[in-house]
Amino acid sequence: MKITFIISSLGSGGAERVLSILVNKLVNNHNVTIITLANNKSFYPLDNKIKHIKLDLLKESKNILQSLLNSFNRIKILTKTIKQENPDIVISFMTHTNILAIIASKIARGKIIISERTAYDFYNSKILNLIRRIIYPFSDMLITQTKADKKNYTFLKNIKVIYNPLETKECDTNKKDKIILGVGRLDNQKGFELLIEVFSQIKKDDWKLIIVGDGQERNNLENLIKKLQAQNIELIGKTKEIFKWYEKASIFVLSSKKEGFPNVLIEAMSCGCASIAFDCPYGPGEIIEDGVNGILVENQNQQRLKEAIERLINDKDLREKFSYEAIKVREKYSVEKIVKEWEKVIGEVLNG
Repeated sequence: MKITFIISSLGSGGAERVLSILVNKLVNNHNVTIITLANNKSFYPLDNKIKHIKLDLLKESKNILQSLLNSFNRIKILTKTIKQENPDIVISFMTHTNILAIIASKIARGKIIISERTAYDFYNSKILNLIRRIIYPFSDMLITQTKADKKNYTFLKNIKVIYNPLETKECDTNKKDKIILGVGRLDNQKGFELLIEVFSQIKKDDWKLIIVGDGQERNNLENLIKKLQAQNIELIGKTKEIFKWYEKASIFVLSSKKEGFPNVLIEAMSCGCASIAFDCPYGPGEIIEDGVNGILVENQNQQRLKEAIERLINDKDLREKFSYEAIKVREKYSVEKIVKEWEKVIGEVLNG
């Protein structure tokens, strides 16, 4: 089968990572091509058998007219490229790219599956929502990351939920240190300011809070740490060795206000981290079964988060119980299982 994926770029984001995991498995049984609108190389390693076409179409638009002209040009070149590749199916990732890819695929008379990598309400744009409502019904299938997000697409008939694949690494769960870990972009949505404030109130000098990631809020978070005179808090920036931190951490905290599907949570759990997450939209409530394999906390409730962290710090048996149960996500989100679900959906679309 010839499968062509379309995505804006292959940078270091979560959507790009999911795509790279999928294509590296699919290429074992299928002919796989990736078309990117950007001209950059993939941040994540790709199998040598995968064809990568870089269209170099991400020119900045200075006004609405230029934006429209750029969009028409992208559709024109994308249509031509799809016709040249002549795939059995096109799979597009991310909202803006989905819109262009649907139009191009339909002009090329091909079938297309679109995949949302953020929650429906991530973009606060009435115009974009209107365009989605007009264009998305022309797709052959929509894939969402969560059951909760699926409910937002009442204007579509063909929708399936496929969770993100988990690329498991070997983790020694006996190596746990007294580390509480947070991972993600340093931006307002991730709630690290609240996590720092909560940790500064917990009087346990032998425990550390480590936050892995980088972003625009870094200076603000560093200033907050100084202002609170908080001890044992480190912002260590971005790393490609994230699984080393999952291996060391005893507790993982997801402090986000909103998520699409928190890959970092299932990664941490796969390495036996006793995990706490705000029950934010979307994802944590479908990953953590409260009191069984972790703790769900009312979204942005600072006091409840403090109580949950203190509970795990003080109860080693509970940490070990959650660690044991958390590791079961390896099976639920295994790459092999998720790829089979994708192949099943592709078959349904092609035979439907």
